[in-house]
Amino acid sequence: MFRSNIFDEFEKEFSNRCVAIMKRPELEAVSRIPVADIVETESSVIATFELPGVEKEDIRLNVTDDRIEVKVEKKAENKVEDKESYSYEMRSQSFYSALPLPAEVAAENADASYKNEILKVEIPKANKAEAKRIEIK
Repeated sequence: MFRSNIFDEFEKEFSNRCVAIMKRPELEAVSRIPVADIVETESSVIATFELPGVEKEDIRLNVTDDRIEVKVEKKAENKVEDKESYSYEMRSQSFYSALPLPAEVAAENADASYKNEILKVEIPKANKAEAKRIEIK
């Protein structure tokens, strides 16, 4: 099959532009999947999430007895208008993660903090009653 040089040039230019667009620094934070980690200690479960560029107000956190859910929605608009030009930019950043917890926890006693773009959630383990021998009458 015969391919024209113009199609080869077009394909090369298109590929180069797509790569250049994907390497733009402002897009990297939007498309990056945050790192999440869960550690179990003797008395609690500690979950950490890296959330770069996110404000505390944009985070929604839910903890159940067996799962932790983190949802982030951040939107920003920038509008510049003068006599000769008009510019409008809208950005949206979202993230959702639902992770199973390695042990049953007391969700109502969870404690969360957000500092230096790291969300840390510490959840005490549920107090399970030890088996008790019951006399049969």
